[in-house]
Formats: sequence, structure tokens, C-alpha cells
Amino acid sequence: MTVGSAGIIFSETLLKENAMKTHRILFNLAIFGFCFYACTGPNVRTDFDPAADFAKFRTFAFAGLTDMNRGGVFDNSLTRTRIESTVASQLNKKGLQQVQLDQHPNLLVHYWVDVKDKQRVQSSGPTAGAYGWGGAYGTGAGNVWTYEYKEGTLIVDLVEPTKKELVWRATMVADLSDTAQENVETGKKAIARAFENYPPKRSQ
Repeated sequence: MTVGSAGIIFSETLLKENAMKTHRILFNLAIFGFCFYACTGPNVRTDFDPAADFAKFRTFAFAGLTDMNRGGVFDNSLTRTRIESTVASQLNKKGLQQVQLDQHPNLLVHYWVDVKDKQRVQSSGPTAGAYGWGGAYGTGAGNVWTYEYKEGTLIVDLVEPTKKELVWRATMVADLSDTAQENVETGKKAIARAFENYPPKRSQ
């Protein structure tokens, strides 16, 4: 073997090793990107009627749950107890008192629950290949991974009962875990974030 041919073989081996390292790095980045996206916590949005006088709302009562899947799977005492106790805790911290429906509350709390099967596609992007004899730099399409998961949505509405007007709404969306306890903790964090800036500032 000549010195020239040995140098060529060494260069090709080095390029292949670099390509493999690049592929592994891109794979790890793709996985990290998915985990970062999935683990950043629930997406929480709130909206309200700027003309509503939230200072006059001192009592509330729960008006029930609506299962958006219409299958009744989530309309059970366990789900209602978990959601209502967390929402009540947040409203109590804001100075509101829970009463019964027949006690004419200032606000009615109605909430909606939905779970959907979702799919996310993650790509590692183009991968670098070895130099060709003609000096061209080759690229590949990279790898694509598909993840199936469940997405949960919780909507909490505050309604003024006399006029039956919606005065405040929180929409919370999050990827669900395989364990009920983790989902419960996610729900608590989402509801706490939703009521963080409650009551909203009234427009002048």
C-alpha cells in the first residue's frame, strides 16, 4: 500500500466517523427538542369581559362539567372533585367564598374537559455525507420520528348568573402523561397559572 492510498483510506474513514457522529448528535437534538416541547408545561390562556366589575363578585358555585368528547368518560365524581377542589382553592385565595346554587352566588363556575389523540412528527433535519471524488458534498434527508400522545384541554368559565353572561374564561391545554398523578399535578399547575392574574384589571 502506498502512502497516497493510505492517506485516502484514512480520510474516508475519518469522514465516515464524522458523519456517524453528526447523525448521533442530530438524533439526540431531535429527541431533546421533542422532550423540551412536551415538558415546557401547559399552555394557559385567559380572556374576560373588560366591562365586568369583578370587585362585586364575592361568592361562587359550581354549575357542572361538560364532557366535550360527549362520551361521558370524564363526567364522573373523581374528575369533578379534583377540578372543583383546585378551582375553589384558587378562588378562595382571591377572597371569594363557595356557596350552594340555591344561595344565589355571584358567579357560576362551569368547566369543560376534552382529551384527544394527537401525533407529532420530529425530524433530525438533513444529515451530512462524505465528500465525493468530484468535490461535491452529499446530504441526506435525515430521520423522521412520529410520536403518539394524548392532549388534554380544560376550560373554566365564570358566568354572571343574572344576565347569564360569560365574564371570564381560562383555556388550558397540555400533553398528558401515562400516570393519573402526573396529570393531576399538571392540572393543578395549569389552574394556578390561570388564576394568577385574577381578578383582571377593569378597563377605565
